[in-house]
Amino acid sequence: YDKFVFNPIIKDDILAAKPLDHGHITVYLPQYADDLLAGHFKKIKDARFEVFSKTAKVVNTDGNITFIPVSNKAFNDSMIGCHGIITGGGFETPAEALYMGKKLLCIPIQGQYEQKCNAAAAKDFGVAVLEKIQDDFSQHVNHWLNTPAPQQLRLTHSTAQIVEGVIKIGRQLI
Repeated sequence: YDKFVFNPIIKDDILAAKPLDHGHITVYLPQYADDLLAGHFKKIKDARFEVFSKTAKVVNTDGNITFIPVSNKAFNDSMIGCHGIITGGGFETPAEALYMGKKLLCIPIQGQYEQKCNAAAAKDFGVAVLEKIQDDFSQHVNHWLNTPAPQQLRLTHSTAQIVEGVIKIGRQLI
């Protein structure tokens, strides 16, 4: 981190949202099969999961798990109303989760250096990070559910200030 590193840009619909807690966990882990996730989440009977699936064609509920086809609007709505989010180590979703003060569990995609770096930075905010899903995943999720949310991300620059700063830095490099 340095003086030229700005906070993330958050989508307008997330900035304008009033985060709620409807009690469910929003899940986006496209690197894992639905049946693998379901096997673990079914063990956590007192939690509800909304899993955004790359293979689901329609919304389908199986016990405490609802599989939802990937959709930006549906995902944003789920995330705004969730208790916590389980996702990869990307940048956008973890930043939005931290901005909204949501619990966050990150599992970086294997072999993606950027995701490992993002996950390392997320740890500085108190975010739980797992290397991969293993046999004890449901135990990790259960433990995570009983821990406090990480520190909330406070934005220090507006989108306009960030763009202006990037342009200024670019001009200095030319």
